[in-house]
Amino acid sequence: MARLTGRRIVLGITGSISAYKAAEVVRGLIQEEADVRVTMTKEAMHFIGPMTFTALTGHPVAIEQFPSHGQPGEEHIDLTIWADVIAVVPATGNIIGKMANGLADDLLSTVLLACDVPCCLAPAMNFRMLGNPAVQANMDVLRKRGYHIIESAYGPLANGEIGEGRLADPDQIVEAIAILADSRRDLAGRRVLISAGPTVEPIDPVRFITNRSSGKMGFSIARMAAQRGASVTLITGPTNQPDPYGVTVERVKSAEDMHQTVFHHLDGQDAVIMVAAVADYRPKQTADHKIKKGASTLILEMERTRDILKEIAQNKPPVLVGFAVETHEGLQYAKQKLIDKNLDLIVYNDITVEGAGFDADTNIVTLLHRDGREEVLPKQLKIEIADRIMDEVVALLHTQETVLS
Repeated sequence: MARLTGRRIVLGITGSISAYKAAEVVRGLIQEEADVRVTMTKEAMHFIGPMTFTALTGHPVAIEQFPSHGQPGEEHIDLTIWADVIAVVPATGNIIGKMANGLADDLLSTVLLACDVPCCLAPAMNFRMLGNPAVQANMDVLRKRGYHIIESAYGPLANGEIGEGRLADPDQIVEAIAILADSRRDLAGRRVLISAGPTVEPIDPVRFITNRSSGKMGFSIARMAAQRGASVTLITGPTNQPDPYGVTVERVKSAEDMHQTVFHHLDGQDAVIMVAAVADYRPKQTADHKIKKGASTLILEMERTRDILKEIAQNKPPVLVGFAVETHEGLQYAKQKLIDKNLDLIVYNDITVEGAGFDADTNIVTLLHRDGREEVLPKQLKIEIADRIMDEVVALLHTQETVLS
């Protein structure tokens, strides 16, 4: 199931040159199976036409406060009642000022005045406007009232200057909306630590030993934990994956970096999910200079890295989840790892099976429980597997609380 199946999103578009990017946001929401309706200000239509959004959503675009057809004057209430989430993308300084001061002089601002569902906005404007004390004060007011602001990005602006004020990446905006639209929030108030990706162990200044992990599984778990309300820290080795919205990301390189960073953040975590493919061995010595071509063979002496998961288990958090990625007789190894590392759950992944493994969007895994249960999940998207894993984390946390009470 997609993250927004059956959820109803009202997207407001205002008069910023980045209004055209709202089409990418709508496309992303539709791909997540959301039902989307768009309302635009008249200024927004200088940058993109309503027909684009009608074609994408299958709904007419709402523009007029008092249209000549339908039920004049009631659409602002109808949209608010219909919506699960309202998002303003892009949000100009003008609409931010109206929202902060309770002004409503067109359809979108009237919808926002009547809004009683989660609401987010993605500011986009020149850095001079964004930095204006009035704009900053208005955004502070909205934050205090519970509005979610998707911070603008740094980069090239419409006039060729470089600075803050670019609209956030459309994928990040979709993630932020997904977080607001998830009605479960069953991890609200929880702290979850997740590791992801590979580690790299240097041989010399230009060569290193690593593995094929892309980080997609760990990043998917971080996204789902955040979507369900957790405060998430993601510690990742080198990957090309973008930072998930609403997640604290720490990027590391070596197994030793991973060890130090994990233990720096470990205290107070409700659940720890170790997905990273941490190197078991590293070169015993790293050459100061590039190793030159010489003899027909080269022998590297390797040494064991520290076992992060085993060390965590010595002072076990309430829930500890591990992964076992194998190619041969892996099920028995995963079962033994579950016991040896004192895990609550282990996710076994045989990467030789078609549709599973590294750098794919899908996976096939088996969930192994402490009580001996084995649950084989069918081939599905990693984000769907991540959601299923978080179901188990929620259940384990609930069981822990029941035992303690």
